[in-house]
Amino acid sequence: MFNLIPREVRFYDYFEQQSALGVKAAEMLHQLIHNFSDARAMMHAIKEIEHQADQVTHEVVRKLNTTFITPLDREDIHALASRLDDVLDYIEASSERLVVYRIKEPTSACRAMAEVIVSITRAMDRAVRCLRTTDPAFHEHAVEVNRLENTADNLLRDSLAALFEEQGDPIEVIKWKEIYETMEIVTDRCEDVANVIEGIILKMA
Repeated sequence: MFNLIPREVRFYDYFEQQSALGVKAAEMLHQLIHNFSDARAMMHAIKEIEHQADQVTHEVVRKLNTTFITPLDREDIHALASRLDDVLDYIEASSERLVVYRIKEPTSACRAMAEVIVSITRAMDRAVRCLRTTDPAFHEHAVEVNRLENTADNLLRDSLAALFEEQGDPIEVIKWKEIYETMEIVTDRCEDVANVIEGIILKMA
């Protein structure tokens, strides 16, 4: 009987929308950092993208509560939507800290971290788009997400070491430490997305 009831496949559309918004926000964060004179306007633009992503997340939850047959386990749908939402939240938090803390000029480490964030959100987006058809190319994209997350870990470690060694102003140390750590968390959440998808694909194998 259940095979005669169509499964609601719009969840895949929602995941892909969330992921695409994550890439867009990451690219805007990169633009903000490399063209800092317009930082406040870019921060508000990122905030608007995060708001759009929140609306998609709310729609996922609403659809989950009103759909009888789902294409994936309900807890997996909720987990994936939440992790994708987290990516946007931390990108927004990174842009906000750069403006609210009145940073005069981004550091080279900050620019390098922005490059990693753009690359990892794009790799994450490719992984998300494999879910609909359980494309085996997912594994290649997941490996790339993991590699970039490790790159961000190393960059954070080196950036903090240089910060404590070279920066004499303790207030600046506190500001940059939090900015670097927030940016690195973006990459952690991208890896979480890939891990959730991997678990789903294993269940479907």
